[in-house]
Amino acid sequence: MLEIQKNRSIQFSIHFIIWGIIAFFPLIFMYSEGERNFIRLLDFSLPLIFLMIVFYTNYFLIISHYLFNKKILQFFLVNVLLFAVSIFLLNYIKHFYFVGYIEIPKFQNHLPPPSNKMEILFLRDVFSMTMTVGLATAIKMTLQWYQSQAEQKELEKLHIESELTNLKNQLNPHFLFNTLNNIYSLIALNQEHAQNAVHQLSNLIRYVLYESDNLWVPLKKDLDFTANYIKLMSLRLPSHVKLETDIIQAAEGVKIAPLLFMSLVENAFKHGISPTQSSNIIVRISIPGNNKVQCHVENSNFPKPESDKSGSGIGLNNLRKRLELLYPSAYELSIDEKGSTYISTLTLNLNQDSK
Repeated sequence: MLEIQKNRSIQFSIHFIIWGIIAFFPLIFMYSEGERNFIRLLDFSLPLIFLMIVFYTNYFLIISHYLFNKKILQFFLVNVLLFAVSIFLLNYIKHFYFVGYIEIPKFQNHLPPPSNKMEILFLRDVFSMTMTVGLATAIKMTLQWYQSQAEQKELEKLHIESELTNLKNQLNPHFLFNTLNNIYSLIALNQEHAQNAVHQLSNLIRYVLYESDNLWVPLKKDLDFTANYIKLMSLRLPSHVKLETDIIQAAEGVKIAPLLFMSLVENAFKHGISPTQSSNIIVRISIPGNNKVQCHVENSNFPKPESDKSGSGIGLNNLRKRLELLYPSAYELSIDEKGSTYISTLTLNLNQDSK
């Protein structure tokens, strides 16, 4: 609302300045015996006043009511009527209030005959008013286009925020479901570790419920969340599982969309661990270049059976949708299988308008 009022104030100021310059510019040239001839100035300004009437009548009423509603014939006829009334009043006022006050030029003999002169003045007035209507139409249509673009961007923003909210609502229960399963398994192995895991889980849930509700979060907080999640998951890992992590310390002020790396890390723990076979999980989060961050995950590949709904791919589907909404043309996601190793890499360009 404040932005709209600001734009209107700017438009009003521009109109005021332009019309003011046009109206008072003749003061520089209009001298009569060393003094400004204000009668001649008023005589010059009178057509300008009618041009302003034509301009703003079209700008505020006629264009919106007729042209924008595709009533072209009515738009033309109303302007013809407006021209006729304006030219009649203009000549009426000039004839009765200005002709007798203006000194007759010495070069009047060189002017066209009165009948021809009236025709020339009439054509001049019609041409000036036509150009004025054209200018008003161009300005009004340009403003209408900018307003439509702004409204379209606002609708797209609302649509994206709504879709992101739906995706998060799917992601958060999905994350909680997997974590509770892990804690449930841990209770039978080590109750003390299970209690510690519940405490860590409460911290993670606090981040998911409150911090990740924002469209953008500090990269440092999101990486801390990822690191804590890995620690929570590692509490129940058997000895035959090898876990390697290397997560960079993010600089202050850098922001990212929350929980983007979680799907890759979750998948590693879901599909990279066998209850009996040697397994490994590698998580590396680095900065490969300026304003870029990369999450690289490698894990043993033990696909879930079709009956196991935790392997339905909800996390990766949500990740792809969120990336398309938040980082269009600014991300690279590769998923690959090399033998018994599953490799996923997500690279983000952080040069986003993340405010």
